Amino acid sequence: MSNKSDKINTDDLIGKLCEELKPRPPRSTYLSMLIWGVGAVIYLVAFVYYLGLRPDITERFADAVFIFEIGIASSMFFTAALASSLLRFPDSIQRDWVKIIPVSLFFAFTLWVVANSIQEGMGLVDTMYLCHCAHEGMLMEALPILALIILTMRGNTTQPYWSMAMNILAVSSLGWIGLRFTCPMDQMGHSFFNHLIPIAIVGSGLIFFARKLFKW
Repeated sequence: MSNKSDKINTDDLIGKLCEELKPRPPRSTYLSMLIWGVGAVIYLVAFVYYLGLRPDITERFADAVFIFEIGIASSMFFTAALASSLLRFPDSIQRDWVKIIPVSLFFAFTLWVVANSIQEGMGLVDTMYLCHCAHEGMLMEALPILALIILTMRGNTTQPYWSMAMNILAVSSLGWIGLRFTCPMDQMGHSFFNHLIPIAIVGSGLIFFARKLFKW
């Protein structure tokens, strides 16, 4: 009898404490990510304009392989940013599956890079060195990744490592696009070492601190 009475008292207490609370819809995740995406693209366009377009950009847009590359990188950018916005909420707004899309695109993109490397020859030693592209790529990605991390910190993610991974994938895709618009070299060895490795190293370090950055 005492246990039943205690349960009733507890339920009454919870009811009194919560009676003034009202259901609130989640903050507009799509709007905030749209603002970030537009800002990131504007920043990239300005940076590309500052560096100057590659001299053969018109010819590149007539190349189906180049168009496919930019298309899949743009798809990774969009879907990873969308997944990041949903992961800001504890339950991902019941759309936890969305992170599968950018991950699948990333594996497809990686396979494409490997296939091109095999076609070109894996012994492209003369193109496998760090140059100014690595520095330019990091500058292209610095402000967008900082803004995206701050945006994620304002949320309440319960998947910090996934959130940071999506952030890095979105920004690295953006940086890859920017470098392909400015760098005239198309060899995979060069692209791998200058367009991909630097952000991968920085991204690994950021993922290590993800739980501390996104705690709430």
